[in-house]
Amino acid sequence: MLNRKYYEGFEGEPELVLDNGENKLIIWNGYFEAILESLLETNLEKEGIIKEYFYHEGWYDDSPWALKDIQLTIKQLKNFDLSKVYQSDNIKNVLPDLVQEIIQFLEHAKNENVVITYD
Repeated sequence: MLNRKYYEGFEGEPELVLDNGENKLIIWNGYFEAILESLLETNLEKEGIIKEYFYHEGWYDDSPWALKDIQLTIKQLKNFDLSKVYQSDNIKNVLPDLVQEIIQFLEHAKNENVVITYD
């Protein structure tokens, strides 16, 4: 299944793709960065995907990049706090549903390989 819902209207701008081989979730990079920036504002350790974002490693350097610890990523995303998002209301209105969709994608793929492709 190909889910482009969170990239519609942003065609031509950077996209990020979560891919487990059968399913793809395509996200406008601005949404994904807003989520990760908000997670940096929490007391979560800078490990896993948060570390990769903070140090601009991972998918920034090597695309596609294998998401090594899906369970950790799910745990981190479950700590998403909309009050830590400082972008526009247009972005803030989308993020809670998007975070839930990413969590569901990862929960269904937790026994598979998931790669992130950054364009």
